[in-house]
Amino acid sequence: MYEEHYPRLVRALEIGGLDRPAAEDVAQEAFARTLGHWRRVRLGTNPPGYVYRTAFRLSRAHWKRDDPLDLERAACNDTASEAVSNLALEAALAGMPARRRACAMLCFVVGLSPKEAARSLGIAEGTVRKQLGLAREALRYLIEEPPPPW
Repeated sequence: MYEEHYPRLVRALEIGGLDRPAAEDVAQEAFARTLGHWRRVRLGTNPPGYVYRTAFRLSRAHWKRDDPLDLERAACNDTASEAVSNLALEAALAGMPARRRACAMLCFVVGLSPKEAARSLGIAEGTVRKQLGLAREALRYLIEEPPPPW
């Protein structure tokens, strides 16, 4: 599980706003904490989801800051990178407030439910749903091609 999900988790944390060293530290800590609870976690329905939730909880303080996403951090060989390979999508994510970007990353890229994202971020599920709606609208507006001039 570590070999399969570590690069994707680090990439998701980077897209969420952490720099590479901080993302690696958070991912490693999340896997270490998961290992400590492995007897219980392995019996669950989604062990990788447990690791992702743990990582996003650990990095919650970083999302409270509103720093722009560094567009040059994109790698080209994993699922998260494929999800944001379009420059317009990267720019749209970068322009979002930190909380909205975190909600979008957890739900759209990582694949958590709004309820799981809310627990990971320590906010209400309704707040996550509201932020996701605003993120969808922003992405729709920024990515759609403009209508023809005629």
